[in-house]
Amino acid sequence: MMTTERAPTKKSSERTCAGCGGKGAPSDMVRVVMGPDHVLAIDLAGGGFGRGAHVHPGCIEKACKGGFSRVFKQQISVKADELHAMLRDAADRRTIGLLTGARRAKHLAIGADDACSALEKGAFAVVASDAGAVARRSEVQRAVSEGRAVSFGNKQVLGALCGREEVALLGVTNVELAEQVKRCIEMSR
Repeated sequence: MMTTERAPTKKSSERTCAGCGGKGAPSDMVRVVMGPDHVLAIDLAGGGFGRGAHVHPGCIEKACKGGFSRVFKQQISVKADELHAMLRDAADRRTIGLLTGARRAKHLAIGADDACSALEKGAFAVVASDAGAVARRSEVQRAVSEGRAVSFGNKQVLGALCGREEVALLGVTNVELAEQVKRCIEMSR
């Protein structure tokens, strides 16, 4: 059963992209923080300490060419490909943490049969890249067409998250967790 409990919503705010200078919702951008050693780090959870800047994932190149230096008011030397790699790593770690937390909170349907039952009730699907026949099931295809499915890891990666050898399909049954998982996986691409 898909649970729809949500935390109290925060007041809507806008941030300015360090790359293009455009305004947008913080949820549409990546937060980059500068640590005390003047090294940039990705803060996908939004709770990192330090001076921060926001950037659209597609504007990282522009931000590296001068946007971060302008925002942080000092010379920042970082290559776009390094920041993209940091973003992929951070997104993968955050996704693994979210899925592990969902499992502990019992907001995760594990395995093809349980996950497909959850998908019929509106759950969000996480499909292993090597899922094979499971990915062709009608419930999964419907979730894909409705934007309620993403591919992440392989069967061994998903299995390790669930304490099993291999898992091809997970169903995230909590709306808020599903949104965060989807956002992280999309940012890692």
